[in-house]
Amino acid sequence: MLAHILDVSGETSTTILPENCGSCVERLKTLVGGELEVVPVPGARYLVFGANAKGGPHEVNQIATFMAHEAESIQRSDYLAGTVVLVPQRLFNG
Repeated sequence: MLAHILDVSGETSTTILPENCGSCVERLKTLVGGELEVVPVPGARYLVFGANAKGGPHEVNQIATFMAHEAESIQRSDYLAGTVVLVPQRLFNG
């Protein structure tokens, strides 16, 4: 399954996620650096990010934060940090 990686630098890239659910979750954890949190965005997609991305020194992911604000998935005062992965909702919805 195709996913888009949104780096804090503003660079984006794509990756193919494994079809196997367990392998896919492990790959996502590796990409975002830990346990997963997910917020919906338009276009039947989710932003997947590290649950502890704000713990300690970190950088705001401007692109992902903008997308989450536009979707009203996070408060205007909140932000997403670290690497964020944009995935189709069917990844989690079966």
